[in-house]
Amino acid sequence: MFILGITGSVGMGKTEASKYFLKNNIEVFDCDKKIASFYNKKEIIEKIKVSFPSIIKKKKIDKIGLAKIVFSDKQKLQFLENLLYKKLKQEQSFWLRKKIREKKKIVAFDVPLLFEKDNLRKYDLAILVSCSKEIQKRRVLRRKGWNESRLDKTIKQQLSDHKKRELADIIINTDRGKKYLLYTIITIIKLIKTKKVRKINEILKEF
Repeated sequence: MFILGITGSVGMGKTEASKYFLKNNIEVFDCDKKIASFYNKKEIIEKIKVSFPSIIKKKKIDKIGLAKIVFSDKQKLQFLENLLYKKLKQEQSFWLRKKIREKKKIVAFDVPLLFEKDNLRKYDLAILVSCSKEIQKRRVLRRKGWNESRLDKTIKQQLSDHKKRELADIIINTDRGKKYLLYTIITIIKLIKTKKVRKINEILKEF
């Protein structure tokens, strides 16, 4: 099996790139979507309620309110990340083992903080999705609940795009249109198919 790690800062086009991998039969574990699903789980709501009682409204988590709190307090952000990432790692491991049983040759993980928080040894190839700062800003400010202040705080919590470019094996630029994005991803998949794959037991050691 060959494992891709796809990453990129908010608004860089990571989700769009993942869609094109899916269209080319590469299944993708979306960490953002999985974490979003945790906020609907009773066990997570109860744990968050203890530390952040003000953001529980009608038995649901006010995610915008929670973001405002944690991005203003590093300790609270660390607490939330520890809570969510522990469960995320479990879900990643379950999903990967399922794909191994299904005999998938290539799979991908869409990981927003791959370089900051994850173990790079898990992946055979680290792919950075990137674009210009101007396009990033324009994309993000269209989203509900986002403003320049939240965007700035989010970016400051992550490695710079310049540093990520130094760490990545491959860089996908998403400011050149969808046709270029599709062409790039097809080229990457062709490249992967020429690569030697790791043994399953070697992969599972990292997960």
